[in-house]
Amino acid sequence: MSEEFKKDNPAIDKVESIIRGDERVTETQFEKTDGVVVQNQTVIKTDKEKIKKQKKAKEKLAKAEKKSRLIAEKQAKMQLKAQAKAEKMQLKRQMAEHKAELKRQKAEKRAELKRAKAEERAYLKRVEAEHRQENKVRREERKERRGNSRRSRGLGGWIASVVALGCTALILGSLLALSLFTDFMEFNKVNTNSASAQRSFYDFVGYVDNIETNMSKMFVSADSEGKQKVLGDIVVQSSLADSALASLPIKDESKYLTSKYINQVSDYAKYLNNRLIDGQTLTETDMENFKKLYEVNQNLKNILAELSAGISQNYDFSALAKNDTNDVIVSQFNDLESGAMDYPEMIYDGPFSDGIQGKSAKAIIGDEITELDAIEIFTQLFAVYGVEKVEVKGMVENSAIPCYNLVAETKENGEVFAQISKVGGKLVTFNAYRDCMGENVSEQECIKLAEDFLEKLGVNDMTCVWSYSSGSTQYLNFAYDKGGVIAYPDLIKIKVCRERGVVSGMDADGYYMNHCEREIVDPEFTLGQAYKKVSKELEIRSSAVAIIPTGGGNEKLAYEFIGDFNGETYYVYLDANTLKQADIFKVVNTEQGRLLI
Repeated sequence: MSEEFKKDNPAIDKVESIIRGDERVTETQFEKTDGVVVQNQTVIKTDKEKIKKQKKAKEKLAKAEKKSRLIAEKQAKMQLKAQAKAEKMQLKRQMAEHKAELKRQKAEKRAELKRAKAEERAYLKRVEAEHRQENKVRREERKERRGNSRRSRGLGGWIASVVALGCTALILGSLLALSLFTDFMEFNKVNTNSASAQRSFYDFVGYVDNIETNMSKMFVSADSEGKQKVLGDIVVQSSLADSALASLPIKDESKYLTSKYINQVSDYAKYLNNRLIDGQTLTETDMENFKKLYEVNQNLKNILAELSAGISQNYDFSALAKNDTNDVIVSQFNDLESGAMDYPEMIYDGPFSDGIQGKSAKAIIGDEITELDAIEIFTQLFAVYGVEKVEVKGMVENSAIPCYNLVAETKENGEVFAQISKVGGKLVTFNAYRDCMGENVSEQECIKLAEDFLEKLGVNDMTCVWSYSSGSTQYLNFAYDKGGVIAYPDLIKIKVCRERGVVSGMDADGYYMNHCEREIVDPEFTLGQAYKKVSKELEIRSSAVAIIPTGGGNEKLAYEFIGDFNGETYYVYLDANTLKQADIFKVVNTEQGRLLI
């Protein structure tokens, strides 16, 4: 016990003195002698009383020591608390400084992106102006240099042989892209629609020209980084070209091979780019295949240049919607579909590879049907459309899904084209051509109409994974949903007319090629673990477990994350067994609709 504490508490000395026996407690006795009271001597109290006194003194001392200890502990706690508060304030200041630094960095990134976008827009504007000027000059030059004999060669054989007519599984970006269907209502308004169709046509011509330019750079590019940049540009230009082609109001069967070729260019460029990213080198076979595609593109570019040069200034592009076979543009695209298929196949590990053409459609089973059976199925499916004069217009034989082509007029001056599989009698594709001008049906009602249509076809367990409205048409993508796992290879594209509330088109090619019952094995990593691997810059809006195509008819289980960064939407896919990035797509708004690139 400290001397200072004893000084402030003098009673402690008294107690300790008692304990030591320095003080003796006495009492005085009185006796009476001869009637006189006499004071006797002081006597010491008994030992028992002394012990009791000492015990009390010890207890008092213990209490004093305890009080002293508690005061010391309290002071120590106050010191720790003050120290913790100071550290907390310091940490808070550091966090504020770090947050301010991040904010500054993000602001710089946004400013840089804004500048880059402005530069890109300015660049594209310059390129477009230059391209239009070049087209104007070419028209006269090519008229003089090339005769009609060159045109008669056609491109059908080149495209058909490289692409190989057939139904294949599409890459996720092509699966989700809404480029298959065209809203023909927009092209029936003469003034506006003629300009829109004209823009789509010349955009397509320009994109094909850009593809040829970029492909030629591959032959002189010496390093991997340079080739990756060129291949990336080819992928973007091909996607834009396919989107512009899809917007032309020409029947799908008149531009199928052309679109298939453009998609194959994009897919093969992506395949080569991924190999370079993985540190591999391109082989002679790789470049030979690339050269084949390049030669086809050269011919396509020349034919389109001649075609555009031969179009008069008074040409009415809105007339393309009539699909008149005598029309100069319709006729040329029909020629591109009719060539002989004698060109070497393209075989590589990609979804547009001809190496997977031999595989069978997994969901097409049953007995073969006759033409009469096909007509009966068609009539039942489209009875509510008021079809009449149903005819079979040949077959698609050299395809993974051999189909009857059927055409019918409707009572309301429309037309329905459909393909019904020879085996099993499944409706694979169809388009109902008729004006669609109003917006009387909501998005949710369109989804319900599409679900009812699929149910009528006997296609169940489908979920809507993409929805986009363009004019008076709602475009929808449905994928097979197995217990919460979305199988993107099993995809069906549907369009609904928002004026009349009817399904006006469908493409179930991917579904019938890939749909089957899959055994899903528990992955190595969880969704939560994958979440931590996604970039912190991405503001995630939703996540899911998905099966995605990887090329060559193969698939993998992945985690899907949909999120926003800098005001734009991205789809990120991580391999569920490695947590490596399996794919990434960006939503791009174009004049032809929303695409995933």
